Amino acid sequence: MLGMTAKVAIFQEHLLLPTTVNGAIWSFDPGYWRPAHFHAQTEFLLVQRGRATERVGRTLHTAHAGQLIWHLPGVEHQLVAASSDCEFTVVQAEPDQCSAIMRGFGAVARDETNASPTSFAGWVRALGRLTAGRPVVEVKRSDRDLLLEACSVTSQSTTLRPEQSAHRLHVAFANAWRATLSDHDDRRLTSLVELACCLLLEDPSLDRPSICRALDVSESYLSRRFQLELGISFVEQRTRLRLVRFSTHVARDNRNYLEAALEAGFGSYSQLHRVFVRLAGIGPREYFAQGGRNKRALF
Repeated sequence: MLGMTAKVAIFQEHLLLPTTVNGAIWSFDPGYWRPAHFHAQTEFLLVQRGRATERVGRTLHTAHAGQLIWHLPGVEHQLVAASSDCEFTVVQAEPDQCSAIMRGFGAVARDETNASPTSFAGWVRALGRLTAGRPVVEVKRSDRDLLLEACSVTSQSTTLRPEQSAHRLHVAFANAWRATLSDHDDRRLTSLVELACCLLLEDPSLDRPSICRALDVSESYLSRRFQLELGISFVEQRTRLRLVRFSTHVARDNRNYLEAALEAGFGSYSQLHRVFVRLAGIGPREYFAQGGRNKRALF
């Protein structure tokens, strides 16, 4: 078993395969682990053998062979245990890649959310409504073979051309999304916290009263749910999601740092810089100069 503890969430924005520009696919290595962290990419963990237990927010979820666990952008997660025979693959995609995948499921997304189904926020919000409070998905055999094939990591994985890796990511996410739609159907649970996070990803300027009106709950109740489910306050989680939005603009769109900070909801670049150093251990310019890796990341 792997025992891990971490008091501080680490902001990570990285791709483990340097030739993959849209995302990454990698296999679990028992000798490798990361502390609790969050990032801008959408990610899922697919278990092939054994079982893996993860902490998502403050809740533990165990996935067995044939199941996957979703990680929504900005939500802290950490692998805390794995059986001795555990084998799993992690699949991670950048926001623009998720948006491209979503175009094939537009009708479903419009039923689930009023957000544009082809936008990253629309994709995440639709996914959030399916997985909120229940990130573990049972993958049917009909979807499992295609998903396993797309997620397989071979010695040739690191030499894939960008268009090949993009295709694999598209196939993997499309099948994971299809499995999620099939498994959750009308049995999904609702996590107000994760739905609130999806709203904040869509519009980082929203304050707590606006979120509460959208979800039809009181401010005190929502605040308690954030502490219970994520272990942090609403304001702290909103700050993390603003960092997610900022990093996406800078890393993927080559935006001006000040403009990206303001559009992400920060009042100034200096405010962003203070928060960034607190969570990443270094400033944003140094962080992106070294490929989105920070001093506290243990890999």
